[in-house]
Amino acid sequence: MVSVERMRPLLGTFVTIRAAPRLGLSQIQVEEAVESAFRAMVRVDRLMSFHRSMSDVSRINRSRRGTHVRVHSWTHAVLRAAAELSACTRGEFNCNVGGALMRNGLLPKVHGRPGGRSKPVHRTLDDALVLRRDRTVKLRAAMSLDLGGIAKGFAVDKAVHALKARGVTCGAVNAGGDLRVFGIDPQPVWIRDPAAPAQARLMGELTEGAIATSATYFTDRLKASGHGQSAIVDRKRRRVRVAGSVSVVARTCMLADALTKVAVLRGRIPRDTARRANAFMLAL
Repeated sequence: MVSVERMRPLLGTFVTIRAAPRLGLSQIQVEEAVESAFRAMVRVDRLMSFHRSMSDVSRINRSRRGTHVRVHSWTHAVLRAAAELSACTRGEFNCNVGGALMRNGLLPKVHGRPGGRSKPVHRTLDDALVLRRDRTVKLRAAMSLDLGGIAKGFAVDKAVHALKARGVTCGAVNAGGDLRVFGIDPQPVWIRDPAAPAQARLMGELTEGAIATSATYFTDRLKASGHGQSAIVDRKRRRVRVAGSVSVVARTCMLADALTKVAVLRGRIPRDTARRANAFMLAL
């Protein structure tokens, strides 16, 4: 039986899921596994989208200081990972930047959000909230949360988990630059050439791992430097300029996705963080 491959628009990009069946699985079972993987990604989007008014992220952003907000276990897990990354990078990785992204035109202004009304007090994620074991989030300050820098990678991981749970032993999930592969067969990794975005370079092969890329392929270039304005903001809430692309290989796509932002901001991944995530950086 040949592999099943499907593509759908999701998470602001095109998602491709490929599943290679193991012996004993029928074509229908493989198709069902792929559908299960897409459903997992849709669920992540509904829980963590900045744009959806009833998502966990939107409910947090509408809440005031001192409020306790109960969230889904998946959202709680992503917030915990984001807070840990914020702490170990000394605030370099920060998801409390929705206000800055709105002011820079990278997110739509939404009534009732701190960034949409006035300039909010910026705090790192680990300073702005407390995560409790009962899946509630206590706000130490009003927030303008955006999980766009980590949730897409988490969605890819959940899709892979769904495939494995249905008996798929080899495959790949690619969400527009966030890729995770699994199984014993090495799989090729292609990355767009920053100098010619319509073309791609073969970077090598990957087995049981993930890679994510941050770049400015199709943004306006600054004439003086040739750098593109990225969707990443620094500590001063200014858009970061990137000349090429930065990719991170890690054990999960959530970590690879998040660490590309750190790599862009710092030019490297902190040694301890890289070791825990089994991560390394590639730059083009």
